[in-house]
Amino acid sequence: MLSRTATLAGLIAYAAGCAKKNHEPLPSEPLATNAAASANNTNAAADTNIPAASVSSVVLATNVSAAPEITNLPPAETTLKAPETTTLAETNVPGHTAVVEMPSQPPVAPTNFYPATITSSLTPSPLVGENAGNFFVHFRGGYEHINHGDNNDSYWLSAKFYAYGDGLRERAGKNGWFIPDASAEITSSDLAKPDNNPHPGSDAGLGFRADFTWSWLRWTALACAPTNSGCPFCQPLALALGPTVNVGFDHLYDESDYRLARYAGLRLTFNRSGFVEYTAGETEGLDGTRQQIVAEIPFYQSRDGEVRYYLRGLWNHGSNSKPDILEGGLFLDLPVSTLISPGKWGDLVPFVK
Repeated sequence: MLSRTATLAGLIAYAAGCAKKNHEPLPSEPLATNAAASANNTNAAADTNIPAASVSSVVLATNVSAAPEITNLPPAETTLKAPETTTLAETNVPGHTAVVEMPSQPPVAPTNFYPATITSSLTPSPLVGENAGNFFVHFRGGYEHINHGDNNDSYWLSAKFYAYGDGLRERAGKNGWFIPDASAEITSSDLAKPDNNPHPGSDAGLGFRADFTWSWLRWTALACAPTNSGCPFCQPLALALGPTVNVGFDHLYDESDYRLARYAGLRLTFNRSGFVEYTAGETEGLDGTRQQIVAEIPFYQSRDGEVRYYLRGLWNHGSNSKPDILEGGLFLDLPVSTLISPGKWGDLVPFVK
């Protein structure tokens, strides 16, 4: 009995000692020796004796600054961007509609133009101004030989004005055949003296002729030579046939009289730059009715067709025994633009490429 009581008292004493021991606080473990510390950073890593299964370590951040709060929002963009230009390739995208703006004033076709059979090489150089496509001025000069019962060699200087009625004929429509082509030439050369002159023959004087030609029959003759040949007859020829009328006067420098001349007949033209005509009429101071044949044959022209060299011949025959008038000469025909453009002076040398 005593032994049992002693044993029970020992167990109670032992249990009280264990309970006292468990209530005492546990000593804290020292901090880790490999934690890095600096003067500018107070962050440190410490072990807090937390079980490894939940959290192994805790990082304490002591100097983290809070992000500043934005109070002033940037202003909205007010400028408009330029629209992107549409390239040519974008107009072919399916579903894309291309908008084409028409001009406020549509283009107008020219009112004056030459027929398709007449090219620029067949016409002289035009003037400047309104309706300039139908009006031209050329200078002509060269050597002339005249025989009116004598033989005289002289010079020939003239200015010739051309007026082609193509534009007027187009506007006239079916009545266009009334409108002629016209030319006017004033010349300083040797002229025939009147038959009643005590010293018959020829002398220097001033002549004027105005020609009106109606080209009613037209056709084109093709050639085998290149179209840019310097020979006018080696190119396609635009031929025209119709009546012609020429009027004017002759005036000798040593006389005061002006002798009127009037002739009418038929003219064959080719490329507008040459012709052969037969006319009949009279010239005051020359006896009787006169028959006259005049031919102007261009044998060379520049590549642009503006500068030409001519052979000119005239035969004037009267109805009585008075001597005939024979003229022949070599002439250069050139537009005004050639004289004022040194770059075109090379066209004055014939048969040079």
